[in-house]
Amino acid sequence: MNASPKILIIRLSSLGDILHALPAFSNLRATFPDARIDWLVAKKCSFLPTAVRGIDRLHVLDTNSLLRFPLDRPAWNQFWGLIRELRACRFDCVLDFQGLLKTAFLGAISGSRVRIGFAKELVRERPANWFYNRKLKGPPNQVHVLVLNQMLAELAGARREPSMVDFSVPAEDNEYVESLLIRNQLKEFVVINPGGGWATKRWNPERYGRLAKRIQQLGLPVVVTTGPGEEGLFRAITDSCGVPSPRHFPVSFLQLIPLLKGARLFIGGDTGPFHLACALGTAVVGIFGPTSPVRNGPWRKGDEVITRALPCAACYGRSCSRNDECMDIAVDEVFAGVVKRLGIREGITIASP
Repeated sequence: MNASPKILIIRLSSLGDILHALPAFSNLRATFPDARIDWLVAKKCSFLPTAVRGIDRLHVLDTNSLLRFPLDRPAWNQFWGLIRELRACRFDCVLDFQGLLKTAFLGAISGSRVRIGFAKELVRERPANWFYNRKLKGPPNQVHVLVLNQMLAELAGARREPSMVDFSVPAEDNEYVESLLIRNQLKEFVVINPGGGWATKRWNPERYGRLAKRIQQLGLPVVVTTGPGEEGLFRAITDSCGVPSPRHFPVSFLQLIPLLKGARLFIGGDTGPFHLACALGTAVVGIFGPTSPVRNGPWRKGDEVITRALPCAACYGRSCSRNDECMDIAVDEVFAGVVKRLGIREGITIASP
């Protein structure tokens, strides 16, 4: 490609998957500083790339409205307007990081002659690879999905190198989080996020409560973050934690950015907040069951993953006939990971709660 190409990135969702594609975007931006790099994203996730510096333009697809029945005419009119918008941009290259039939189709009808995607063994829907004319074949061993995305960007000429994602959070979100920390007199604290898009990914909230109690006995206060509809998880944590109760910060996803930047440690499962903590360089302890920590876990040295070695591990199942056996992880195991990641000895008080 020339020194200032027009590049379209396609990664519609989810939040964690978008975060895993951001290092590849950073590599493209570093290699082609004068390029125009746009991003095609689903409406429900569009707030996240909006907060990433260096993306020139977002193209937003309202996928939920297109699936309504009866037919939502305004949504379909908007869709055809989006197609015209993409074609008018005359992209030199499209990179499809999602590997679905619909994302491959969108890349094809954008009009770009260079369409880069994963080969058939890596795409989520095999016919998607028919639409690409440059394909990334699967490596011999399993690698992190973030690395796969960087390898895909290499097919467009990007240099693969370590990079930090540069987020730009609205001032009001920064100010709100700062006010929360001042009001609660928090400087050194641990964040627990008990939620998860799949029920099979969630560790027992009562165990999170017992874990929070032991962390607070070390002298580190605990903050619990939850998303919409997850208030019951916090109540279960407080019931098993006792006094002092963890703080509850039901902040938005973008407000998590300044919160996690100030955290000593993040603990959670394979979720968007977990991957955000990884992207920010926050120390993490991950609790993994139905998904592979090799593919989806933390990618920085020193971070901890607690998982069970079972024959059915990393099945990627959203339901389980074995009563979520892979998430039957003892509090002692997770606490040992916390102590190791913090670099302290159990029984040593390191701060006043």
